[in-house]
Amino acid sequence: MTAAVATFAIGLILGYLGQRSRLCFIGGIRDFILVRDTYLLKGLIAFAVTAWLAFSIAIALGIAPQFAFAVPDAVTLALTIAGGFGVGLFSTLANGCPFRQHVLAAQGVKSSMTYVAGFLAGAVIFEMWIGPLVFRLLP
Repeated sequence: MTAAVATFAIGLILGYLGQRSRLCFIGGIRDFILVRDTYLLKGLIAFAVTAWLAFSIAIALGIAPQFAFAVPDAVTLALTIAGGFGVGLFSTLANGCPFRQHVLAAQGVKSSMTYVAGFLAGAVIFEMWIGPLVFRLLP
C-alpha cells in the first residue's frame, strides 16, 4: 500500500511539473534541429544534469548501488535498438515524446488520449504474445 501511495504522489508531482514546464525531449531536439529554438531543449539538458547529479549523490551516500554495466549479447542489443527506434519514430510522428503525450492526455487532448491508449495496448500485446514468443526463440 505504501508503494502505491508513494507512486501516486510522485506521479502527481511529476505530472504537475511536466505540465507547467512543457517538458518534451523529442520536441526539444526537433525544434532545435528545425528552427534552432532552444526553449524545449533546456528541459532535456536540465533533466540530464539533474539525473547525473542525483545518481552521483545517491551513490556517494550509499543509497543507490553502483551499477555494473554488462555488455548484452547481440540479440538483446539488436532488439533494444529496434524497440527504441520504433518508440522514437512513432513518438516523433505523433508530435511529441511519451511523457508529453501522457501530460496532454491528462489535460484532455483527444489525440494524446488515443496515443496513450495505443501505447498501453501495445504494451499489453507485447507482454501477452510477442514477449513470450521472442523469449522462446532466443537461445
